[in-house]
Amino acid sequence: MNVAAAAMREPTSPLWRAAVSQVRERMRDLHGVEPTPLRPRDIAAYHHRFGIASGWRIPVDFGEPDPRQIDVLIPTGFPRSRPQFGLVERPPFLTWPHIERDGSLCLLANMSEIDPDDPAGVVVRLLGKSCTLVRELLAGAMVERDFRDEFLTYWRYDRNVADGRLTSILRLERPSREISVWQAPKIRLLGETEVQVADWIRNRFGPDALRRPRLERGLLMWLDRPMLPAEYPRTARDVLVLAESCGGDVPRLLADLVSARQDSIVTAIAAEGRFGPGIVSVTIPTPRDTRRMRGRSTAPLFDGFRSSYIPEALLTRRYLGTTPVLRDEPSRADARWIHGRGHDPRTERLMEATVTVLGCGSVGAPVAVALAQAGVGHLHLVDHDELSWSNVGRHPLGAPSVRRNKAEELAAKLRSDYPHGRFEAFPVSAQAMLATDAECIGESHLVVSTMADWRAESRLNGWHCRRGRPMPVIYGWTEAHAAAGHAVAILREGGCLRCGFGRTGVPDFQVVEWLNDAGTTLEEPACGAHYQPYGPIELGFVTSLIAQFALECLLGKVILSSQRIYAARHPFIEELGGRWSDSWVREYPAQINGAVIVDREWPCSPCGGCRSQQRQLAHPRPADSGAV
Repeated sequence: MNVAAAAMREPTSPLWRAAVSQVRERMRDLHGVEPTPLRPRDIAAYHHRFGIASGWRIPVDFGEPDPRQIDVLIPTGFPRSRPQFGLVERPPFLTWPHIERDGSLCLLANMSEIDPDDPAGVVVRLLGKSCTLVRELLAGAMVERDFRDEFLTYWRYDRNVADGRLTSILRLERPSREISVWQAPKIRLLGETEVQVADWIRNRFGPDALRRPRLERGLLMWLDRPMLPAEYPRTARDVLVLAESCGGDVPRLLADLVSARQDSIVTAIAAEGRFGPGIVSVTIPTPRDTRRMRGRSTAPLFDGFRSSYIPEALLTRRYLGTTPVLRDEPSRADARWIHGRGHDPRTERLMEATVTVLGCGSVGAPVAVALAQAGVGHLHLVDHDELSWSNVGRHPLGAPSVRRNKAEELAAKLRSDYPHGRFEAFPVSAQAMLATDAECIGESHLVVSTMADWRAESRLNGWHCRRGRPMPVIYGWTEAHAAAGHAVAILREGGCLRCGFGRTGVPDFQVVEWLNDAGTTLEEPACGAHYQPYGPIELGFVTSLIAQFALECLLGKVILSSQRIYAARHPFIEELGGRWSDSWVREYPAQINGAVIVDREWPCSPCGGCRSQQRQLAHPRPADSGAV
């Protein structure tokens, strides 16, 4: 069976046949005549991504001497799948926007209108919108506007190469400038500078990828407005014309790249569209001697000159001649795009932030991952411990990292996952970090402690207070079974950590009390190996709570020491043998069903930490060694 015949096979579903019959009757009522069914070759003219099974050709009067015809295309999944429409008499492809190469009309979001109970109504409504689109195209007002607003879409239709390796980490902003291009088998990377590109490659592929440098120079041209399809570069001469239209230093920068005599010149072209900036690329290959091609004579690049003596002006003219160019579109991997697709106003601020995470266990590691995903640009990861098999079930690191340091392995993972960021590992204890490298912590915009070690966190609190609490410190921990989670932000104003803890490190406020305390902490069949029995699902609520609170502190939304608490569902707590504490019921009587997050004022009492801070503020020392 040939393609045309296969395209005409109609589904045998009674639902499909009944829906098609309703549409046919409605068409006959609207036009007064039986609609003309599409022939197999008419259907075969359309791409079969929609699975078209049947349809009709409808004449429509658009006020022209001769009516145009619109094809109503019924897919095999109709009426649960949407019908499609095609314009028969149309200009060449990319003369009008919103018309595919095969003539299919793109009705954008309107195509979501599907009502299986009224198939004829769906077809009539969308046919009307198709006619409206054609009338607007004939009027001409929307043609240039939509081509420019959605220029990336139409560039994709016209590109003549699709190299999946091509990636951009460029900042999409003015001015036009020289860029760096890394050419390698695994990736072709467009970046701002040699240093930026090398750092990204090292993070993503490891240091071995830098052994043989493959850096070249390229050019970013920033246009005042996006190109129309008729303006897309076809030859190297078109790229020169585009550079001259940019003015300024752009023609000179392009000429400098010609003088460098690289194998090719990668030119990125960027402009602001309706939904933000977009970037495409044009690669100019080095012109070759083509005298044997097409039976005609063409001067090679250095014809009549030694390659080292050819005049620069002549070299530029020959290089930027009739050589066909390669039009492509790089995948964006810059921080603005990864963290918010260019529309998250927080990204710029978060990328400049430095956060120190003390403790990279089952709480700290997911928090660090969440901060990296949110766009925090620089993380210090501190942990002296190694990952064990018993950690794997609720830790972002897996089997390949067992018996390796958690901080180092987590930093390596984040560098590979988010190559634009900086992730540094410190495989030491927090106490050692404070004693030997406190300045590194002091440079942070935020410190997150998830150590659940009162001795270490008490020392951190003392260091923080003696420094005058220059940055927020968030302390995060879980209660037994992850039935509740806490995040306490200690800022310059308000109480310090010790204000809400007893002398032995027991929090003054607990959410859950357990009828059998022995069941809240279990012990491995080895002396001193204790753990709490909960999994990553329960823990996810707590780590999200801590990470969200951390972001709010970084963005200046928290100005006073405060506490945020997650309480699990009450049936979950009861099932494990727990009940709400008297303090929880007293402070939050309306939340006894659980599954809630509450904000709580952190107590402020004249504890030892606060007094040491007051003494430091009253009698500041010229320098603080940072020792705890």
